[in-house]
Amino acid sequence: MGKETYFVADDITGKILLLFIFEKMEIPLAENTLTEIVTENPDWLPYMDYKIALAGIIDSKFVITKTISGKLMYQLSQDGRMCLSHFFTKIPASIREQIIQYVGENKLKMKRNQEYTFDYFKNTDATHTAVLKIKSDSSIENLMEIRLNVPTRTDALRATKRWKTVAPEVFETIWETLVEGEKNAN
Repeated sequence: MGKETYFVADDITGKILLLFIFEKMEIPLAENTLTEIVTENPDWLPYMDYKIALAGIIDSKFVITKTISGKLMYQLSQDGRMCLSHFFTKIPASIREQIIQYVGENKLKMKRNQEYTFDYFKNTDATHTAVLKIKSDSSIENLMEIRLNVPTRTDALRATKRWKTVAPEVFETIWETLVEGEKNAN
């Protein structure tokens, strides 16, 4: 069974809706992450309206841009929070609930997609290097970068494929071994 009503956001409501998404995500968002949210939920805001609304809230300084680890990120500004606090009721309660539910179900996955990155390349000796990174929300620096030299492209692909699920455990193990282990030894 379909939805009972179809929500059509006007220009202002579309902007408020994006501000609401930023507030609920609570982290800076890359444009591809924001686009993924909107395209997975076209009943909230059609793609073209989203692009116009995003440009509008950036121009109004309700969302600020910053570069984190070489990637352009968008973040809700204090003015954006203030605007949202006055006008969030323009978004129907049912849509607000859908956004809250979606964020609850997908926030960790999207955060991982932004923070746990990978690449690989072929070396001159025909081996491959998998470059595995954990990026910080608040810094231009990587929290950790591992360059893993592997014999084949298949091995590099296997390492990069597993990275998003094992990155937290790898970081924790390295941190405990190298940093916490020293504290406990003293």
